[in-house]
Amino acid sequence: MFPSLPIPMTKIEGRVILASGSPQRKDIMINQLGYTNVEIVKSGFPENLSKDAYAPFEYAIQTARHKALDVYRAEANADIAPELLIAADTVIELNGIIMEKPRGIDHHIEMLKKLRDNPGPHRVYTGLAAIVPYEKPVLPGYSLETSLGVTHVKFRKDITDKEIIDYVTSGEASDAAGGYKIQGAGGKFVESINGDRFNVIGLPIDDTKVLIKKTWDLAQVGEDELQGDTDEEESYY
Repeated sequence: MFPSLPIPMTKIEGRVILASGSPQRKDIMINQLGYTNVEIVKSGFPENLSKDAYAPFEYAIQTARHKALDVYRAEANADIAPELLIAADTVIELNGIIMEKPRGIDHHIEMLKKLRDNPGPHRVYTGLAAIVPYEKPVLPGYSLETSLGVTHVKFRKDITDKEIIDYVTSGEASDAAGGYKIQGAGGKFVESINGDRFNVIGLPIDDTKVLIKKTWDLAQVGEDELQGDTDEEESYY
């Protein structure tokens, strides 16, 4: 079996916006994906979609989509409009239940104990959304595509309650989905990973590259097709 070829980066010289305040995602965009010109514009979307209405992976994708559209609407009429906008949302799924950020210390401890005591791995989903605005004034004005990164993570079974309590009180991951940061001290809890480690940090490398290329290419094709339709309609008058 031949090894897979590396996925090339789509070169974009204009504004690249990351609709996230995560320093980890910004670092991945710069140092792993090569977008040194990336700007941070945080979304104001409240992330309050109904967890009963979506499967965990759908919830992550739809949240990312709403984040992307929220920032696009704010930036579309800027003096220099963005050429690419990326949004992401990471959640952990344990036995069908979505685990987001801990609500407090007790909840945080409970989350980590559940991850430790689960007999198998848990899933980390990162929903991705990319928007590439059209250059020409044709509806809908942009190409929007979504994707999903999936990683299976298994915790050690010999993690002590004291280790969990010490980690929670350190405050490292009080703002992290699932209550741990694999790139920090929380990495000591992990026994095995199946999938992209960067997905657990917040932005899967290859999935993001593929999504950007797909959205960029579809924007070029879609813009030309929509412009062609407009020209045909005008020719009847």
